[in-house]
Amino acid sequence: MDAEAIKEKANSADESITFNDCACETLTQVPDFAMDMAISHMVNAAKDQGVDTICCDFLEANNPMG
Repeated sequence: MDAEAIKEKANSADESITFNDCACETLTQVPDFAMDMAISHMVNAAKDQGVDTICCDFLEANNPMG
């Protein structure tokens, strides 16, 4: 999945959470079959932490795969 498709999918997951370009580019490394789970995990982590914009640093800090 390319970054633009990821951006559209990720930014439609929750109206209060935005994924920036860098985060979407980073998410291109996630296999397509795991994309929904990855987006859902990041949205939940952002809500728990009071974050409204997900960036590369947030992805790295909240990556359950280490």
